Amino acid sequence: MKQKIDISLKKQAKQQRSMATVEAIFEAATYILRDAGPRGFTANKVAERAGVNIASFYQYFPNKEALLFHIAQRTWDAQLARLAPILTRPGAGHAAKLRDFIREFFMIEAAEADLRQALRAASADLRDTSEFRQMIAKGAELTKAFFKEAVEVQDAGNLDFNVDFIVLMVTSVAERTTDEGTAGAALIRQADLLSDMLIAHFGIA
Repeated sequence: MKQKIDISLKKQAKQQRSMATVEAIFEAATYILRDAGPRGFTANKVAERAGVNIASFYQYFPNKEALLFHIAQRTWDAQLARLAPILTRPGAGHAAKLRDFIREFFMIEAAEADLRQALRAASADLRDTSEFRQMIAKGAELTKAFFKEAVEVQDAGNLDFNVDFIVLMVTSVAERTTDEGTAGAALIRQADLLSDMLIAHFGIA
């Protein structure tokens, strides 16, 4: 049986100095993940890069997994802040919203590809935690709510299946495309092609 990972913060940074310390740790950890990948990611190396002693690291984070989770959480919150306004934009033009959403999602995935790959490799066990599931639940529900409104299927079972299929397809295609280094106009073409396929297949207007 796997031992449960403790990814809760030991304490919240409230004073300006402590907040600066935590921010330095975040920046150092993100740099190391992007530059060296998960193999180079240790608490000691993060502390050294951040210019703090190891005791300061453990004052806030019980382990490197906790830091990884909070990097993932910060990244996810930033992504959701960019995507949510598109899906909740007033008006009934679901096809236009979908195209804008997929374009934005692909661009986000491209910009964060190296960090995403490092997090994925370094923090596989985090996906088993309740904290991780809660983190992605808000975005998943927002996306599903949009597709349930956009896809006209009367049967609830078929609707849930179609929504899950669309979410899986958009996520997997975006990850694979950006993992391959696709960017710029080529990335937008692939995003639009996926949008056109979904709009045509599901009759999204």
